[in-house]
Amino acid sequence: MAEAGTSSGKGLFGLFKKKAPEESAVSAPPKEGVIDSVAEMVPLLVTVLEEKFPVRVLLGNSSFSYYTHFEWELVENELGKILESKNYLEEGRFLLLAPLDPPIGNLKIRSASEVRVEFASKFHLLEGVSTLERITPARKICLAFPKNLRQKPQQRLAVRTPVARNMEIVASVVRPSGIVFEAKFRDISSGGVAFYPTGATPTIADHSRVQMTITYPAGKVAVEAVVLGAVSKDGEQIFRTQFLVDSHQVSLEINALVSYVQRENIVRRKELLR
Repeated sequence: MAEAGTSSGKGLFGLFKKKAPEESAVSAPPKEGVIDSVAEMVPLLVTVLEEKFPVRVLLGNSSFSYYTHFEWELVENELGKILESKNYLEEGRFLLLAPLDPPIGNLKIRSASEVRVEFASKFHLLEGVSTLERITPARKICLAFPKNLRQKPQQRLAVRTPVARNMEIVASVVRPSGIVFEAKFRDISSGGVAFYPTGATPTIADHSRVQMTITYPAGKVAVEAVVLGAVSKDGEQIFRTQFLVDSHQVSLEINALVSYVQRENIVRRKELLR
């Protein structure tokens, strides 16, 4: 505080002007890079555990994906009570995963030369390489703590496909409070959607989770999503969300929905050019 008080002689307003660029620089996420410090990796991994974000697992050079999430470690305290603990992550000892989905992954992981894990934060795709240490009696998967995490911008994950206003896709969205409203999509990708409510604009805080049931002519998808933020565009409130994919089946259903939108766009474009 003493250092701040003797900084400029321009008074309080000068002090605020000097601080603003620093705060902006701290809050802006790095675009890409390798995180090799355990102290920096731990908070990212703990967030994925606490928020139960989906974790994508790839074995060796396989292109097939398995889905899971980090598990809490069950430990016994001095009174003999079983408690959930995240100490194993905070101490950088290992990763603990729930059984893989589909279950065939639980057999294949035993012979994999390496295990690649991928998960998303608000701004980034994070990936790390590990190896199998053991599978617990409860079939939880214990992996070696990764030497580093590679951080990539989320924008590279998936290409957004525009959704026409009259396309036959309707989403029923359940807010954290339990209130349900209908919405239409502005664009979609395999990673998430931008939607606008068709009735009164609801209040949804950033980082809130919502349940979405998406109905379209070729099927239906039920998926959880996290609201990344909202913007006003063309007089409408647009909410941008990220899908929280928790199984291979849901991933297939979302990809089928995105493919349907892409096919519809091609058909409409051809009809327009006739």
